[in-house]
Amino acid sequence: MKLYIRFGSLSKFQDLFDSSEYLQKVLSQTRSNVYYIETDDHTEIVRLLKSRIINYKISDE
Repeated sequence: MKLYIRFGSLSKFQDLFDSSEYLQKVLSQTRSNVYYIETDDHTEIVRLLKSRIINYKISDE
């Protein structure tokens, strides 16, 4: 699965990513706004993104 961060939310996401050991562990950046998700449980990722009001999409594409 891939996590797509909308361009308007990139700076908020980067702040969250830099401060979260969990996200650093389960996400691998493939492009400036695309991350490969290395876990099957997306619950914690979604919770963190929603708590910071980050616009995102999770997809198989």
